[in-house]
Amino acid sequence: MIKEKSNILVVAFFLFIFCCNKLYKKDESSIKFRTLNSFDTGINFKNKLTYNTKVNIIEYLYYYNGGGVAIGDINNDGLEDIYFSGNQVSDRLYLNLGDLKFQDITLESGIQTDISWSNGVSFEDVNNDGYLDIYVCKVSPLSPKETHNLLYINNKNMTFTESSSQLGLDFSGFSTHSTFLDYDKDGDLDMYLMNHAIHTVRSYGSSKKRRESDELSGDKFFENRLNEKVKKFVDVTKESNIYNSPLGYGLALTTTDFNNDGWLDLYVGNDFHENDYIYINNKDKTFTESIKKSMSHTSHFTMGVDVADLNQDGKLDVFTTDMMPYDSKIFLKSGGEDLDKISRIKKDLGFEQQFSRNHMQINSGNNTFYDVAIQTNTHATDWSWGVLLQDFDSDGKEDIFISNGIIKRPNDLDYINYLSNVDFTEYNNSRQDLIKKKLIDKMPTLKIPNILFKNNGDLNFEKINTSNSGIPSYSNGAAYADLDLDGDLDIILNNLNSEATILENLTEKPNFISIKLAGNSQYPITKGSRIELYVNGNKLVKENITTRGFQSSSSHNVFFGLGESKKIDSLFVRWPDGHKETKMVKKINQTVTISKGSLSLENEDKDRIIKQNKFQVNYLPIKHQETEYYDYEKERLIPERLSFEGPAVVMADFNNDGFEDFFMGGAKYQRGKVFLSTKNRGFEEVKNLDLQKDNKFEDTDAVAFDIDNDGDLDLYVVSGGNEYKELDKNYMDRIYLNDGLGNFTRLQIPLPRTNGSSVSVSDFNNDDYDDLFVGSRSITGFYGLSPYSFILLNNRDNTLSPVEQQRYGMVTDSKWVDINSDGKEDLILVGDWMPITILIQEDELKFTNKTEKYGLSKTNGLWNVVDVKDLNKDGRIDIIAGNAGTNFKWKPSIKKPVKLYLDDFDGNQQPDPIIFYDFFGKYVPFSSKDKLDKQLPFLKKKFPNYNNFSKINDIKSLTGKGENDILEIKYIYDLESSIFMNVEEGFKKYALPTSAQLSSIEDFKFFKNSNDLIYVGNFSKYVTELGFSRANPGGLLLDLDTKTMNFKHRKNLPLPIYKDYRAILDFDDNQLIFSNNDYIFTLKSNLLK
Repeated sequence: MIKEKSNILVVAFFLFIFCCNKLYKKDESSIKFRTLNSFDTGINFKNKLTYNTKVNIIEYLYYYNGGGVAIGDINNDGLEDIYFSGNQVSDRLYLNLGDLKFQDITLESGIQTDISWSNGVSFEDVNNDGYLDIYVCKVSPLSPKETHNLLYINNKNMTFTESSSQLGLDFSGFSTHSTFLDYDKDGDLDMYLMNHAIHTVRSYGSSKKRRESDELSGDKFFENRLNEKVKKFVDVTKESNIYNSPLGYGLALTTTDFNNDGWLDLYVGNDFHENDYIYINNKDKTFTESIKKSMSHTSHFTMGVDVADLNQDGKLDVFTTDMMPYDSKIFLKSGGEDLDKISRIKKDLGFEQQFSRNHMQINSGNNTFYDVAIQTNTHATDWSWGVLLQDFDSDGKEDIFISNGIIKRPNDLDYINYLSNVDFTEYNNSRQDLIKKKLIDKMPTLKIPNILFKNNGDLNFEKINTSNSGIPSYSNGAAYADLDLDGDLDIILNNLNSEATILENLTEKPNFISIKLAGNSQYPITKGSRIELYVNGNKLVKENITTRGFQSSSSHNVFFGLGESKKIDSLFVRWPDGHKETKMVKKINQTVTISKGSLSLENEDKDRIIKQNKFQVNYLPIKHQETEYYDYEKERLIPERLSFEGPAVVMADFNNDGFEDFFMGGAKYQRGKVFLSTKNRGFEEVKNLDLQKDNKFEDTDAVAFDIDNDGDLDLYVVSGGNEYKELDKNYMDRIYLNDGLGNFTRLQIPLPRTNGSSVSVSDFNNDDYDDLFVGSRSITGFYGLSPYSFILLNNRDNTLSPVEQQRYGMVTDSKWVDINSDGKEDLILVGDWMPITILIQEDELKFTNKTEKYGLSKTNGLWNVVDVKDLNKDGRIDIIAGNAGTNFKWKPSIKKPVKLYLDDFDGNQQPDPIIFYDFFGKYVPFSSKDKLDKQLPFLKKKFPNYNNFSKINDIKSLTGKGENDILEIKYIYDLESSIFMNVEEGFKKYALPTSAQLSSIEDFKFFKNSNDLIYVGNFSKYVTELGFSRANPGGLLLDLDTKTMNFKHRKNLPLPIYKDYRAILDFDDNQLIFSNNDYIFTLKSNLLK
């Protein structure tokens, strides 16, 4: 009977394997891992949590964060060993026996086995004796009395002596992790200790609380003075300018040289409302915290961090993990982004912008970073802990591994609602314990797989089949090393409530080199060394850094995948003390030891020999200044604020002196200004009384034209702002007559009164008088409905009359041009939720929409700007248009567009704009349940909880109305900024390079007699659910190949990343860059001529 059952089990097992193989056959990957269990490895460590009434997630918010893992060769036998930290179980140390076999040597090595809460762990040689020591972080308040962080000094015989008290590192408090670095280049390792707050009254307040101290939760910095009189580590937190405050919820930590100046800096990732920290080393034993200057936004709940060169440009980038789900059902019932109002309050309290998702911060090379996680589809990996950036398939490009999962999900919105209705004060202690247990049981439990992304180059990351990166689990700490010395990197995981696992790398192996660094007697430190490999003309860059991921530290060897390359041209090392050497490596596919040699000071790399094209960036003390208006308070479901559209700018010779002048429109309560050029190439404002009187208007666009045909240029200024009802007097456009000297007087005639957005000039009836198109953006209070726009004929008596008044769409820009070469000016319009629209002028001043004829009917986007040029000189006019870009949460396509449904869904005589978009393969509503409930009260009864709401997949399941019954549906098919080439059958699209897709393009200009162009962008006024679009303030696209329509060279503009740029004016060798709600920047370069 037993044998029969056994046979059945065997058959069932093979059927299971067959089904799994069949299921995953289509997704075979070049990166393959095999999960090893304790029978394979001898590692039976299990970080098991056991509920008790005193220690649980209600009492300690980081109860389910799990433990760490550290890698290091404790006996210098060439095999790296493993240390696991436990929470309610004792830590364990495993000796690597080779062939992925390990022996538990915890007891005989002297590692303490008492049960105290351990978090992060590091292997470091703190006393420079050539043997790795161990530092373990403890949560002392959850542990037995007198528990503190531990420092195990290696006795060089596979035993350790705990010496934290003797050496000054016996901190007692809420410790998360540590990292060691030689911050002062004195030849020994100092230590940053990252601690974490728990929710107390002291944890809340303004950012000014960073200057307060908290001895249990505040971070610490210790200087190594073992070789000095004190013979211990000394607390220099205050002296080094490190925050020691109750605000810090430190979970992520690493060391790197951000600015490549040869001095190690720090990245600290904080949970909750506190910002992450970037500490730049000032080279004088102090740091300067610079997250605001370095990054325009960061992860909200930063849990893990790693640093590597992700785009192969020789600069080190940063990846941080958060907890945005990728499953639509989990996403719709989980807490996510801050409400816009909360985000605003945090800003007022001095905190920088955060978004609840992973961030991939690309190093721009000018001490700033820009986030491309959404562009690369690496932004949503669910409850993510450690991130490891390494070349797991040895192809020369860094891949991404992310450990995942939490046993109980405290951000489940149904659970949060349930919790908010419980008042513990109503119950006695025993009853409170029962209630806590019930609350914890209410939290959802779900195992999720770890995530692996393969780097295909050019910021293209492919999500690898989950079966190759470990079975679904609750994985926290993660580290990598070549444990079996077979030439690839294996992964080690510390899991909650299940055995720790090793993922054995089974990837077919290209070539590699593994480098072990060795210092010398004068300077033994190797931590923080920078290694550059030159292979087939490419430069590969890595640092010898071990603190990575979450509560963990990885291999002390530096691994380079070489792909198909069979040799290394040269190897460059910059040691932590600043000394530099070039080494030759003759053999590959092995571990080589690079020893520090003569103290030469060679050129750091070949690139520095090349003369760089320099930009000069300055600013003019002329500021556009918005008044704050929060559109979303009146229109709950809109995706962006339409009240931040300026400044309107015009370049023209207003005083006929042969030099270009400019007009800059004002925001509400700011006057428009005219600046005339001076002889020394400066600008001087001309005071205009009528412009001053009209400061209550919001200027959204403007154009210079000669309405009275008197030979000087007048101004047409468009009013907008999204604050007033349609036809309000504050929406009245204005015309200002020029006296020929740059003095302007308002012409009192009736003009359009809409929420205007665009004006363009043309003599479309060929009578030698300038005519106009005036476009409108929206109808205030009715987002999505198309407002009227106007084609205005010059009556030659200082008045204008409409030739056409149509609802063309939500227009943002316009351009007059003769598209069909018939001698008559036609009109190109772009805008939100509308295609690139072609209006062909026919006889008798009639304009006919020929968008479909020209092949542009499915180009609906969020277009900002349009221009025209015959790029390939074939006699046809081509189009270039700036869109929102693809670094955007919405990922529309022809098959899966973003949809905007407009209808009166609740019968209150007002249309409701409901947006659906494709979320990793499933349509979901863009607005949250809370927002939709307020907009459509009947939904609260229809969907009484978030679990019900999470099942919505289309407009009918939400509102009961199918698409065929909806009043109007608008679409977005495309968010790429693109060139549209005019060919015989219509227009053919060519997307601009990836670098130009990373944020919105708001304006561009072609250089004279060239297809080279300059563009600017960034937009930060989307609602928080969409987030900032601030990954590329601007750039140059040079040397267009008109056969392939590829620009051969691309360069980013060195403009501040945290500003929104709206317009470019080209003053020969000097570009004026206008920003919204900020100053005018000037840009000079030999590339701009």
